[in-house]
Amino acid sequence: MKFTLSIFIFLIVFNTVKAQDQKILDSLENVYRTAKDDKLKLKVSGDLCWSYGSVNFDKALFYGKAELQLAEKLKDSASVALAYSDIGNTYTRVNNLKEALNYHLKSLALREKLGLKAKAAGSISNISIIYKQLGNYKEALNYMHRSLKIYEETGDEVKQALVLGNIGNVYMNYEKYDAAKESYDRVISLAKKNKVNSLLPSGYSGLMKYYFQLKNYDQALKNGAAAAKYLNDLNMKSDLAAIYNTMGQVYYEKGNYKEAIKYNNNSLKFREFMKDKLGIASCYKNLGACYAKLKDYPKAEQYINQSIAIFQELNSKDYLREAYAILGNVFEEKQDYISSLKFFKESAIMKDSIYNKQTIDKINELQITYQTEKKTQQIALLNKENKIQKLLLLKRNILLGSAIGALVITLLFGFLLFKSVKLRQASRLQAEVILQQDLATKAVLNAEENERRRISGELHDGLGQMFSAVKMNLSALTEDLTFKNESSKEMFGKTLNLVDESCKEVRSISHQMAPNVLLKSGLATAVRDFINKIDARKLKINLETFGLQQRLDQNVETVLYRVIQETVNNVIKHSGANSLDIQLTKDDEGINAMIEDNGKGFDTASLEKFEGIGLKNIRSRVEYLKGVVDFSSTLGSGTLVAIHIPL
Repeated sequence: MKFTLSIFIFLIVFNTVKAQDQKILDSLENVYRTAKDDKLKLKVSGDLCWSYGSVNFDKALFYGKAELQLAEKLKDSASVALAYSDIGNTYTRVNNLKEALNYHLKSLALREKLGLKAKAAGSISNISIIYKQLGNYKEALNYMHRSLKIYEETGDEVKQALVLGNIGNVYMNYEKYDAAKESYDRVISLAKKNKVNSLLPSGYSGLMKYYFQLKNYDQALKNGAAAAKYLNDLNMKSDLAAIYNTMGQVYYEKGNYKEAIKYNNNSLKFREFMKDKLGIASCYKNLGACYAKLKDYPKAEQYINQSIAIFQELNSKDYLREAYAILGNVFEEKQDYISSLKFFKESAIMKDSIYNKQTIDKINELQITYQTEKKTQQIALLNKENKIQKLLLLKRNILLGSAIGALVITLLFGFLLFKSVKLRQASRLQAEVILQQDLATKAVLNAEENERRRISGELHDGLGQMFSAVKMNLSALTEDLTFKNESSKEMFGKTLNLVDESCKEVRSISHQMAPNVLLKSGLATAVRDFINKIDARKLKINLETFGLQQRLDQNVETVLYRVIQETVNNVIKHSGANSLDIQLTKDDEGINAMIEDNGKGFDTASLEKFEGIGLKNIRSRVEYLKGVVDFSSTLGSGTLVAIHIPL
């Protein structure tokens, strides 16, 4: 008991200081390996995921997924949402924005469903950072103000400081420097007020960018050094890499290109260790700019082209705009004016796609709305006594209004009673219609399965037996027949082989139409048996199952098996894919099936054009079980079929 208590005290201290000391991490890993209490392991794995997030991506992801599995095992929905958030933060730190956004959206949906308002605000804040990285500043600022409003309502000043740092960064992108500085100053003020040193780097690094834009390079370096000191103490390598990168840019603007290269190379080492693609590309871009100034044009082109390739892969429009502009300057220095003009045009196109008038107007609107809300709160505090007087007057008016309201309510009651009766009748009728539809659908599906079994039996016991008899008779004739020549004998042999192949094909079709393994062993085994019969050289299929140790309802197993069978056949026939991932999971809420291929995909906006009998069968079968099916695809990016069956 003393051991468990000491561990929890240790974790509280650890979470408070947020120090990434390797000895502490080693101790926590030892606790995780030796602990037998799943609740303790859940807590420790979450702390390890967060702590390693700034220093070791692979370990952070390992402990994040361990946290998710433990939360699901304990059926702790709030902890599941936290695990989604931790994994999302892990991907965000290495700028894998697609995966990060996916996990944070899952976390937000679950937290809103559970009514966890403050936690939902955290997810909203994380999503805003991802939209900023993607260059979608309008959505980023919208989400940031949503989370800030929640934190102000709950009085959480630490979280306010976190969001204000992000808001300041967006304002910097839109050259709203005064608004940005106001946000950064508030971050530092709130961090010092609450004695949370881990928040100070956000404010100082923001001020470094602010003074950098104002060309006050000495002040920029001063604030950058302050941010680096705190980050170094906290061993937050990914954030320290970003500071070094910006300090390199400051030295670049001061004309000290060798010092700039030194800081950018230091930043690059951290980012390569963290596998941070976007950060690596940013360092390449800055190194290319430095070598261009030193007139080492081959190195400049090499680094900038490397950065452009990664920015294009990540669809990072803002960074891509800068890289094109730098490359344009390089070609201008080399007097290759055609290439220079080409890249300057590319930069202008990127800028227009990011900083369009509609987006800027929306940013202005959000800023005005936020400032208005703040002033409204101040006025409300100043007029508190006046409001009390108004409330007393309102109370008297309410008493008078209540008498009038009672009369109105009496008149309305009769009308509402009449409407209630009508609504109940309509509800009964609708329920009966739905019941009849369900019965009809069930009858169709049962008839289809019965017909499959009948045809399977006919193929196996009728046509299959006949083929077997033909093969046996032909084999017996071999000894009695005399062939005119070797060619005739070879032709007879081929015919015998065709009969043998036909027997196998009939048996295969019979088993597909009514697989015995589904009836005997359940859904997971039946699906695995089905995909094992598919040639892995043409289509490699990965199957993962969770929570399917117990048998499901026979109708559920049959419908899901048919849906997966139909989907896999569609992939083989139409997608051109060479890899397919199938995931089947069961939890308290229901059964989920995820089927994702790497094929050519299609435009889901034109789904009706592709919706033949196969897709309609999938929809009707899933809807029969009160489930939902979603097709997610884009041209050239494969297809994801997501199915949820409630229990």
